[in-house]
Amino acid sequence: MSGKELKRGGNIVYRLLSQDLYATGIHADKVGIKKDEDWRSKSRQFTQDSDIIGKIDESKLKKGTKELPPREKIGFITIRNGQWRDEKNEMSRRLVCKLFSNNGNWIASLEEMVAEECALSFASEAPYLVFSVLTKESDVVTYIRQAKRSALATESYSFYIVGPQGNFEVFRIEGARVSVGDDFTVRMLAYDTPVAKVDSKFGDIGGDFTVTVNDEVLAENEWFCRVLQCFAIALKYRHEIRERLDKGLKAWAGGKSHPTQHRYELSLLANPRRLTLKADEFDEV
Repeated sequence: MSGKELKRGGNIVYRLLSQDLYATGIHADKVGIKKDEDWRSKSRQFTQDSDIIGKIDESKLKKGTKELPPREKIGFITIRNGQWRDEKNEMSRRLVCKLFSNNGNWIASLEEMVAEECALSFASEAPYLVFSVLTKESDVVTYIRQAKRSALATESYSFYIVGPQGNFEVFRIEGARVSVGDDFTVRMLAYDTPVAKVDSKFGDIGGDFTVTVNDEVLAENEWFCRVLQCFAIALKYRHEIRERLDKGLKAWAGGKSHPTQHRYELSLLANPRRLTLKADEFDEV
């Protein structure tokens, strides 16, 4: 970097993204005759088994100011019930959530990787989570993997973002040792500094999961922000996923049950030089 090197991290919050999960199924994005059909007509990513579960609010620091402006709603969040609540084989259930703009345009998807979770959990002798994130900004799939650390260490995940000219940045999401909810700090390896936070406020049904970015460069990186948004949503469901994994692996080891891998999950693992789905299936993946 020529000239004065840009300071990374710091105390200034440059961007805030709130994932507000509703406590009820009645809300503005849902109310109205044939509202779901309207969303499906705008994007095939909004599938028939999609249910709107929350909204996305955003606030970005403007140049020359010191405080974030009021939050504005920029989109909504869905869950695919066909692969979650409605899946009869409990071991084969997988979390699939999607982010959309206010206009119904697809932004990003979070998909649980069940087979990888089973393999990682079996090797670690404890339930560990794995998610894939797809965003409109990139053709590259990002994987968020939980890491096994010492017994005294906090909950930890990692992911990386591909940059120009073969460069990439590595990040660690580490749980706070003392917090009211489930709060996490995001550290960047290159500068070994905190660059973002994920704060959780759980409700009996809903909850607010907020991402704050305190790095000026990363606040403008949509790919990075989408990954953290998706991770924030996963926090709502991770305890339920762990319980399912723990129960399922014990049943599998005892020969009582066996999971199946959804073809959409399998497609994310396919050789990129080969097509594993028919052309008319791609829009719904």
